Amino acid sequence: MFERNILTGYGKSHASFGELLQGRLPTGKDFLVTLPIDLWSICNLTAVRRTGPLVINCEYYKSKKVAEMLLDKLGILDSYEITISFSRNIPVGKGLSSSTADMLSTIRALQEIFGFLLREKTISEIFTSIEPHDGLMFKSCVVYDHRKGELIMELLYIPEFWVVAIDFGGVVDTVSYNKNLLFTDSITRQYEELLLKLENSFNLMDDKMIAECASESTYIHLSMHNNAERLKVFEECKQFNPMGVINTHSGTCLGLLFSKKIEKAEIMKIADSVNSHFQYPVFVTSTLKLLI
Repeated sequence: MFERNILTGYGKSHASFGELLQGRLPTGKDFLVTLPIDLWSICNLTAVRRTGPLVINCEYYKSKKVAEMLLDKLGILDSYEITISFSRNIPVGKGLSSSTADMLSTIRALQEIFGFLLREKTISEIFTSIEPHDGLMFKSCVVYDHRKGELIMELLYIPEFWVVAIDFGGVVDTVSYNKNLLFTDSITRQYEELLLKLENSFNLMDDKMIAECASESTYIHLSMHNNAERLKVFEECKQFNPMGVINTHSGTCLGLLFSKKIEKAEIMKIADSVNSHFQYPVFVTSTLKLLI
């Protein structure tokens, strides 16, 4: 909105808890399946009219690059000093799509100021030029090629889960992680079969089957990377009777999936028990509702 020579914009994006599945198909196509969760990046953007070249102040390189690319497309090369800041409750470097959420909330704040709309395909193209990313720009869970920025399938459903997340600590850089992935023919066939099973689970809106698919994907990934520590935790999670276990593939977390029919107070008790048992930091989040 206008306030003299100052324009202000606000943008918001949810996160994704890792991926219900992430892998590679026998065709060589990479894919992931998003899980939208109730964690958010909020971008507050101020554009001050000025004389001289365009100046963009932003401490996050990826979001600054998005702003530069969009303003170039709009032909805005001067006359503004733009300051981009964020408030967020998405842990960074944990595999929860924090940088994608920051970039998307930046786009939405710029849209509010400069009055334009972008197709999801265009947003994907911009993000792909910066890094592999999740398909947060879509309204539901999606099957998405995170390397090429291509929508494979919109699943038109979001399962109703609580997620009790175990954080093993540290951070993972998405770009570095995606440079060093190797898949055998046997593993790509497993992912092909698992993706078909997951698609059927979404068609049936069967949350239990979706959670089971997440567990299978988690096990394949941890075994492929010979991650003994997380495999041990993965097996011990069964004592808490979750519907399944989800992995942040390029991140530091495992998530125990529970039905949202369970009261929050009970979930918090389970979270305390998980924390006491494993002695790792634990946090709780949940999936978003899809309003059609």
